[in-house]
Amino acid sequence: MADGSMPERLSVPGGSLAVWTEGAGSPVVFVHAAIADHRMWTREAHALAGAHRTVRYDLRGYGGSTPATGAFSFVDDLHRLIEHYRLDRPWVVACSMGGRIAVDYAVSHPNSISGLLLVAPGLSGVEGPFTPEELAWFEDDERRSKASADAWSRGDVPGATEGVRQMWCSALEGEALELFRRMVADNPKEVFEDRSARFDTAIAPPAAKRLAQLTVPVTVLIGDRDLPDVNVFARRLLAGVPHARRVDVEGADHLVNLSRPAAFDSALADLFA
Repeated sequence: MADGSMPERLSVPGGSLAVWTEGAGSPVVFVHAAIADHRMWTREAHALAGAHRTVRYDLRGYGGSTPATGAFSFVDDLHRLIEHYRLDRPWVVACSMGGRIAVDYAVSHPNSISGLLLVAPGLSGVEGPFTPEELAWFEDDERRSKASADAWSRGDVPGATEGVRQMWCSALEGEALELFRRMVADNPKEVFEDRSARFDTAIAPPAAKRLAQLTVPVTVLIGDRDLPDVNVFARRLLAGVPHARRVDVEGADHLVNLSRPAAFDSALADLFA
């Protein structure tokens, strides 16, 4: 399930995480999406390793990391990783659920990072009121997610995977599309059953109520082929974070770095600058 190299093991309460590190310089930590694993960041980690120390890991239950069987915290796992590897104010690059984890970490540990690059991020604690349009977006997302989960429960793995692709990865093609399919195939219980995520302990108060604490640079990338409800979270982030900017990426889906890598690289370079 790795990308050709053996991971290091990081002990966490109740299990261990698989971690890949390379390079030297200012640190960059990558946090993957719920429909992926550490491999979604392989290209970026290799490319940055000449000037940065890059750190990727599999979230609980994904790839080489042990699944959760009781209460734990994604945020505490990330904190333990940063402390263990003595990463001084790392940049954090994160996607989707990984983006939610990164924001939760940043508001829980102020001044501990240099900045955030968030790809279609989630956001904990988002509350209404929602517009009729936003409610319709959420309902469509729930309906399509349930259809994929139902296919998985029937044993229709290809149908479940295709449902996820149509929702989140409609712009992927070639090697990027094959990588997505491998990641889903290798992590089905996390993708379709939330095997570990359901044990995650939420931070309190949630990040949506603490965004003003984020004083570092924050860039939010949104693909125009992503599901529209990602805009609900993006808007709340942009309204609440003092130094945040939005970058809309034409032709990109949920996994912007895989569907439009050049645009992703440009946004990351701008953030570093």
